[in-house]
Amino acid sequence: MAPGVGRTDDFAIQARWHLRVIPPSWHGRHMVRRTLAAAGFDVVQAFDAAACAREPGLAILGDPARRRGYLVGSTRALWPRFVAARAADPALDRDPNPIERFTVETIDWVAASLPDARVFYTHRQYDGAFLPFQRLAVASGLGALAPTHLVIHPIYGPWFSLRAAIVCAGEPETTSAPVARCCECTNKCGDAFARAIAATTDRAAAWLAVREACTAGRDHRYTDEQIAYHYSFLR
Repeated sequence: MAPGVGRTDDFAIQARWHLRVIPPSWHGRHMVRRTLAAAGFDVVQAFDAAACAREPGLAILGDPARRRGYLVGSTRALWPRFVAARAADPALDRDPNPIERFTVETIDWVAASLPDARVFYTHRQYDGAFLPFQRLAVASGLGALAPTHLVIHPIYGPWFSLRAAIVCAGEPETTSAPVARCCECTNKCGDAFARAIAATTDRAAAWLAVREACTAGRDHRYTDEQIAYHYSFLR
């Protein structure tokens, strides 16, 4: 059974079986998105690794043997799957960074089905630095960068998280043009950002207000439980 997938999720079980028996070239075009989505990673953007490697800070993606790329993220769809997995797995529940462990176990499992794959994670450093995933999101056409430094998705607005980038052997899939703009930026958004930068107390509420000031994707807001988890480190 795939990590991050409940035992009652028949599609996910079938997807794992398919990954065992179908040619690797089919995996990229037809299974990566569906398999990741079954585990809660429902934002998957194809990109040309060679082209994106020309962006500042992303040279590490420039491996000529691995041009096919997938930028992986998650919306609130991840939360119930993560909660269920944590309840069923004592080791995951005890981990000091359970959502990072859940992410790595799941995405590494999917990447293992791809030819000569390598995975880069948002929570890990490479050559002593975190990769500028916001820049990759913009270059790949996933969203637009707001003045608040949030990536704004055309559907989900700011209510998604970037998790990883997978690069593997093969030609890139069809890629998207850059997104010019996803929201109507207002002074309210900029004011919230300025207050968050200056905040010395209740920083979680201040940074949450930046996200909530955005007019895009409000129907996709995280649940209160998910928000409490993600913003707890700022308390």
